Amino acid sequence: MDEVLELLEKTAKRTQKVFDGKKESSSEQTKIFEQVLKSNKSTEKQKIRALLGKTFMLDRLEMLSSQLSVLYVLQIFAFKVKVLDVSVSNINEQLAKSGALDKGEELKNIKKNIDSLKILVEAQYKSLTEIRESQNKDLTYIF
Repeated sequence: MDEVLELLEKTAKRTQKVFDGKKESSSEQTKIFEQVLKSNKSTEKQKIRALLGKTFMLDRLEMLSSQLSVLYVLQIFAFKVKVLDVSVSNINEQLAKSGALDKGEELKNIKKNIDSLKILVEAQYKSLTEIRESQNKDLTYIF
């Protein structure tokens, strides 16, 4: 789990650097695109290209932002999983120290023995009923 957390952290840092770099360059390009869009000297073709360029750039920036958010959520999730893993390990350790796990095993063994005894009692009951039935049949032949 530590390796996963470390990998997520490295990836998030790298993505954050890329995002920050794109954010700075996109703010400069946005100014240029806005100038082209507002300029009276720009042709329709230039304005359309500027608008599309601005839209694509902002979409890429939004996509990076979404990826960064997902990475941070994954980091939080992985950290929570690690905490749960440690908690479960601590609980198991405490149960082992207190002997509760041994008692649980003893209870499982007792339950198995009880189940075996139930089967034996049921088999004995069936045998007794069969013996009674056969005795009743035998007695009817005698009379």
